[in-house]
Amino acid sequence: MPGTPTSGQVSSPHALLTMLHLTDSALPTGGFSHSLGLESYLQRDLVNSPETFSRWMYAYIRQTSYNDALVAKLTAEAVAQPHEEAVRSLKLLDALAHTTLVPRQIRDANASMGLRMCKIIAVAVPDHPLIEWYTEAVTEGHAYGCPALAHGLALSAVGLDTQMVVRSYLMQTTASLTQNAIRGIPIGQDAGQRALVGSYPVIEEAVAATLRNGYLDLGAAAPGLEIAQMQHESLRSRMFMS
Repeated sequence: MPGTPTSGQVSSPHALLTMLHLTDSALPTGGFSHSLGLESYLQRDLVNSPETFSRWMYAYIRQTSYNDALVAKLTAEAVAQPHEEAVRSLKLLDALAHTTLVPRQIRDANASMGLRMCKIIAVAVPDHPLIEWYTEAVTEGHAYGCPALAHGLALSAVGLDTQMVVRSYLMQTTASLTQNAIRGIPIGQDAGQRALVGSYPVIEEAVAATLRNGYLDLGAAAPGLEIAQMQHESLRSRMFMS
C-alpha cells in the first residue's frame, strides 16, 4: 500500500503519473459531448466571449464544492476505511451522486461518463479490490456510475491525499469545460489557456470549500445552472448532449 502523503503532496512518481493521466482533457470519457449547461447560456447569448466564459466557468467551479468535487472528497475518505465499510460507503455515495442530480440529461451524462471512467481506471490502476468492485457494479448495472467517484477512487488508491484528489478533479473538469468552450463559443486556444490560468485561484477556493463540506451538503444546487441544464433538453438545435 502507498504511504500516506503529507497534505497537498504527491506520494510517488507513479501517483503523479496516474494523476496526470486522469486529468488529461483528452481522456476518453465522452466529456467532449457534454457542455453541462453551458450551451443553454451560449444560445441565450449570455456567454459569448472569453470574459463571459471565464465568469461562467468560475461560478461552475465554485458550485462543484457541493456535488462532483464533494463526491471525490467523500470517496477519498471512504477508501481509507476497511474494505467492507468502504464498499457500503461507496455504494451509498454512488446512489446519492446520481439521485441529487435533478436534470435528466446530467444524470444520463454522469452515468455514461462514469462507466467510461470505470473502464479507464481499471486499466490505469489494475488489481485494486475497490476499483474492481466498483467497475463490476457499474458494468453490471448494480451501481449508477459517477466519474467523480471513479476519479477519487483511482487517485486515492495510488496514494494521493484528499486535498490532491479534489484539486486534480477540479482541474480535469476545468480543462474539459475549456476545451468545449474553445469549439462551442468559439474562443481561441490562447484565450482558453488564459481562462485556465485564471481558474487556478478559483480552484484553490473550491478545494478549501469542498474540504469543509460533508454528506449533508451534497446536492446543494446552483439554481441558475440547474435550470439551464433542464432547458437544454428542449433546445431546437444543439452541439452537445447536455
